[in-house]
Amino acid sequence: MLSPHRRSNSFTGLGRLLLRVTVWMNMPTFYQADLFRALVRTGEVDLQVVFARGITSDRREIGWTDDLEGYSFAFLRRRTTLLDAIRLVRRQRDRIHIVNGLWAEPSFAVALCVLALQGSAYVIYSEAPNPDTERSKVKRLIQTLVGRAFALRARGWLPISRFAVEFYESLGARREAMYPFGYFRATPSHVVPLNAGAEHSPDIAAIFVGQLIERKGLDVLLTALASTASGISLRVIGEGIMRPAFERQVKALGLEERVVFEGVLPAAAISERIARADVLILPSRWDGWGLVVNEALAVGVPVIVSDRCGAADVIHQGMNGFVFRSNQADDLRHFLHRVAELGNAWSDVSAAARRVGEALAAETVAPYLVACLRHMSGESSERPLAPWITALTRANARESA
Repeated sequence: MLSPHRRSNSFTGLGRLLLRVTVWMNMPTFYQADLFRALVRTGEVDLQVVFARGITSDRREIGWTDDLEGYSFAFLRRRTTLLDAIRLVRRQRDRIHIVNGLWAEPSFAVALCVLALQGSAYVIYSEAPNPDTERSKVKRLIQTLVGRAFALRARGWLPISRFAVEFYESLGARREAMYPFGYFRATPSHVVPLNAGAEHSPDIAAIFVGQLIERKGLDVLLTALASTASGISLRVIGEGIMRPAFERQVKALGLEERVVFEGVLPAAAISERIARADVLILPSRWDGWGLVVNEALAVGVPVIVSDRCGAADVIHQGMNGFVFRSNQADDLRHFLHRVAELGNAWSDVSAAARRVGEALAAETVAPYLVACLRHMSGESSERPLAPWITALTRANARESA
């Protein structure tokens, strides 16, 4: 467990109070670690991270590894999880608590209850629940009542995409207390230069990265690909229980020469594969966000994403990618054709993708999060703007000029 925190009134180099923040996360993730380290590097945050558990086996199977360097952390003990959460909250009543989710982790729900009862400042950082997941009427009622109770007392919300904004607003969260958020990665160390003057190849290299499960919609992509020009090829990175079914679909559609399954790859190799592609496609039937979108934009690779992905929020139609109607192979096929038709103009789309990707970098987002926390607390009167929204607005203005 984390050691008790003693109240500090130390100032940052900017002459402002150091923000004392405890973040509650379900498990370590490589992308959240990027954001935690970036927060520490701002010099404005005394950060402590509490994990409910270690990385689960299904995540390790798709290549996740522990990333615990560069920030202070602790794990709740398996046998005394709830008691640990209560003790920690009571010891750290004077810190700002950012809690990932409302009810997914029982220990976090208990922590939120104690935080609310003792009048501590807390912020909810969460996706919207998958609307396709079946829940009993009783469970939905309990979750709604609990969610509304927490919503009334939260200092602020960090909703992951428009879906979360809409869902938590339905629970009573105030729109003015919401600060757009998402998932973020650090700027890749191998930034690939844009070949703006290069000739556009008639062959299009597409890539899919994700679990091979029904929710990710790879079957929709394969169906769309089957009736596009033979010059569009696809690399599939990832594993999952539906790989045999997808491989059978590839054979049935006659796509054996155009689709390659690469399985699970290390994170660095995935990033390198994305950088070599012309377009990344995320055809999910549901994704609270979709981190591969960030990874593609960061290296100037435009994205085709379904409108049921939270990360569609960072795609401006035709400017840095395309958004298609989920589960609609014909709509996806249309945008695959658009990619092929753009020719040399695709380099302009790539440049716009890179600019938005830079605005989604963890080191860019960390100061925004600090500004959000200061605004929530009343320390700052100026409401911060999400850097990716600013980048999209500027890009749109540039396109319209």
